[in-house]
Amino acid sequence: MKTRSTLASSLMVLILAALVMGFMIEFARAQSTASSGNQNNQTQIVQVNMPQKNLKNRLIDNTFLGYYQLFSGPTASGEKDETYNVFQDGRAPLQSFHSVSLRHQFNADWSFGVSLAMTNTYTGEVRNRPTKEAPQGTVNSPGDIWYNARASVGLPSFKTKAGTFFTTISYEAPTSVISRNDNMRFGYVFAENFAINTGSIRWSTGVMGQVYRMVYENNIKAPPFPGGLPTDLQTLIVSAGPWASYRFNDKWMASSSLTFDWDQRGDQTNTTKFNNNLPDRGRVGLTYFPSIKHFSSIGVFAQSLLQVRAESTMFGGEFSLRF
Repeated sequence: MKTRSTLASSLMVLILAALVMGFMIEFARAQSTASSGNQNNQTQIVQVNMPQKNLKNRLIDNTFLGYYQLFSGPTASGEKDETYNVFQDGRAPLQSFHSVSLRHQFNADWSFGVSLAMTNTYTGEVRNRPTKEAPQGTVNSPGDIWYNARASVGLPSFKTKAGTFFTTISYEAPTSVISRNDNMRFGYVFAENFAINTGSIRWSTGVMGQVYRMVYENNIKAPPFPGGLPTDLQTLIVSAGPWASYRFNDKWMASSSLTFDWDQRGDQTNTTKFNNNLPDRGRVGLTYFPSIKHFSSIGVFAQSLLQVRAESTMFGGEFSLRF
């Protein structure tokens, strides 16, 4: 318990330190601008007066509100009002994932942001076919699902001859109903993106990785009724995979990615034992960057398991806004 509290405190200190550093940088810039203006006045050099932004305006100009939506559409084979949800490893109602974020860019290296996401469904419940793990089949019901809120710090990139590392560290608060019911205390995410130096302005490729750790009061949840079975709570997910994109021009880009992940549950936490988490999957997409104010991108994509099957190949769309 002491180690967990120390880790949580360390993460919060890191985030607060990044905030303080960013505000110090902005304040120093404001002071530098004021000092430079005074020196110019003292030398009595006649110049055209250029408007200078104060600290308040700089903070506003470097703070952005973002919105992202991903629509999970129908599959290549099956009912038109059903999709394939890889996170539930089964067919599900048509649905959308939404994310709202507020981010401040201190400078070219440091950024801080907060985000909140949710999923909503459009069609009725879907019953999946029986499997060995679920002989009675599983039912995916419609409804809204809110996820935990996050606070993230974007760290300075690290450049090498081979490529550039981009790092983000996030703190996750147990704001969702599921997390509170499971007595989750906090979570953290360490995300790394290595962009390979291809020497091309059109081709981009690299590897993405993520470690997502959830900390609970107890890693094993007691049975909900006498005679029931305890639940091993998922406490760690490790994800990784390559990605590649090709920029046709300023407006169009094609992209692809593969994702593999593993997890630990219950007593497996802090051991070397891992399970397969979600099915290995791939995605290809086409993105358009419109010349419309606040519209960042609009795209379509296809996502499938690596063991390609028509009933688990899903088509969808996405778009993002920035204010």
